[in-house]
Amino acid sequence: MKNIKNMLLTSITILCSFTTHISQAGTSALLKKVQGPGFELFNKAPNTITVTVFIDNKFSETRDVAPQGKLLKNIDVNQPIQIGIYNQVTKISTGFLSREITPQPDYFYEINAPGKTKYVTWNPAKSPSLYSQTGPLMGLMGKTESGYPLSDLTKQEIVKIK
Repeated sequence: MKNIKNMLLTSITILCSFTTHISQAGTSALLKKVQGPGFELFNKAPNTITVTVFIDNKFSETRDVAPQGKLLKNIDVNQPIQIGIYNQVTKISTGFLSREITPQPDYFYEINAPGKTKYVTWNPAKSPSLYSQTGPLMGLMGKTESGYPLSDLTKQEIVKIK
């Protein structure tokens, strides 16, 4: 009986210690680990594209994405994100802290879905060309190609501006 009591007390102590550790680390760190970086663009175009990313209308970065490649970015999922897409590799010039970019992208989208991850696919052969990732096996696994939980973005949350 005394051994059972000691084992139970030890188990409760370990559980409390684990719970305290999680709360000290913050649920946001744990959530970030589970949900992933918050933004991923998967390129299904047959060629390399250039992608320009703005977060809350402020320039964030420009990157070339190869066919079947992806652009991952840690973002605050509560902020809207704007994406400029060029059909081919393009050298970009940006205005300081603005959305002014030259040359202008071939396509420009805004994803405004507070609290949701933004995992999207670019496929110019489909309509719409930018859409929420479906993942392998038609989404049956519930994860993106990178293993992150599928986002539930609606067509109304992905708005084509240009």
